[in-house]
Amino acid sequence: MKQPHILAIGSFAVHGTASLKTFISILGEKILPVPSLLLNGLTNMSLVNKFEPPFDELLKSTFELAEFRKLNLVLYIGYLGSAKQVDVILEMIQKHRSLINTIIIDPVCGDHGRKYVPEAVIARWPELIVLADLVFPNITELKILTDNNPDAQIELDWLKLQFEIKYPKTKLIITSITTNDDNIGFEVTGDGGFTYMHAMLPKNYGGTGDAFLAMFILAHFYKNQPFDAALKLAADQTFTIIENSIAKASDDLILHL
Repeated sequence: MKQPHILAIGSFAVHGTASLKTFISILGEKILPVPSLLLNGLTNMSLVNKFEPPFDELLKSTFELAEFRKLNLVLYIGYLGSAKQVDVILEMIQKHRSLINTIIIDPVCGDHGRKYVPEAVIARWPELIVLADLVFPNITELKILTDNNPDAQIELDWLKLQFEIKYPKTKLIITSITTNDDNIGFEVTGDGGFTYMHAMLPKNYGGTGDAFLAMFILAHFYKNQPFDAALKLAADQTFTIIENSIAKASDDLILHL
């Protein structure tokens, strides 16, 4: 089988390093980026404005061209600009399912115990996650996806069980897990599951989760790294990227050393 293209759905911000900008930088010609929302900068910046792209038409025509070119696709779904975008995504998955060998979802909807996207978008995530092969929520998003309050104090094992019951065919990788000894990492759940941690660095950057996922995709689907090894490699590379960005006193994540 020939190497896949990554059809990636997510936001695109001009200023900053996150979402589709990160994926394009890491994956280069391998990515087919379809913006769900356009912004002049990351949402934690001042003077940020949002712009709606022609999402439905662009996604449909991108899939049509992929069909014409007989491409093999990995479908990545990240930030959604509106709940109605789910309708066309579901339509395209059904229509072009033979092209898609893997569906990866980063269910962007919250962090640090709070939601930061509209409830209408949150309500539609389960329809996509039930179709996904891999899903990468943080702890807050895992609570939201299992119908819990995002700031609720709930044992992680209970959340994992609730997710497994609700989405039995979807592999769960929980990101941004922290410990009392100032470590941060991810956990792969289910059979053969494991936890992988690094020391927590003294600065947070928007886009680190996007870098981790793009690095994983590059390692696993293009460099033929086994699933577990690709995740660990992506975490190591992301840690190095953050270290380098801090060392250079950068306001934005620096992806290339």
